Amino acid sequence: MEEAQTRQPEDGAKAGKRLHDINQVPHALRQEAQARWGVNMDFNATRENGRYNGPVFTGDEYVVQCVGEKSVMFHRKEQIDFATSANMQKRLEENRLNDANLSIRYIGDKGKANFHDPQRALIEEMFGRIQKIAKERYGEPEQPDLYEKLSRQLDEIKTDMVEQYKEVKNRQFEQCTGQQRAIESQGHPAKSLER
Repeated sequence: MEEAQTRQPEDGAKAGKRLHDINQVPHALRQEAQARWGVNMDFNATRENGRYNGPVFTGDEYVVQCVGEKSVMFHRKEQIDFATSANMQKRLEENRLNDANLSIRYIGDKGKANFHDPQRALIEEMFGRIQKIAKERYGEPEQPDLYEKLSRQLDEIKTDMVEQYKEVKNRQFEQCTGQQRAIESQGHPAKSLER
């Protein structure tokens, strides 16, 4: 099951050996993963050159990530670079990464974490596949001019879709923060939003 959830990096490196022993993970952390995502989850340690996407929560030494319907990965914090954005670094320091969607990609045994938006990734993946098919059908030496024109149009459509998606996400965020401000102005304490 876990193998289907592990993607190979674009550079072609194969997922390698496990980076740690799953038996080293504290029992309490496993129990918390079961409480969050279900008791029938398969627990696995990360692999060299592996790539994992999904929501996370953090423990003292580990980042726990749900990467599929029945699969949980345990990452060692010390092997992951969280400095890919100032926001992520701040959230890590304040222990506010819980429930964030992350993409963690390993090159060898060193991981790099990035925020992951599944909907945007789906748009990118879909257009990547369309571009590949267009290149196979219309690329060199068949009809290079047609392919170049089609490729530009696909890029424009993808950019428009991503921008529309961003606008929807921003409206949702503004609506949420507007509701929070309204609650606060009525004198009720509100939970802080994480973004």
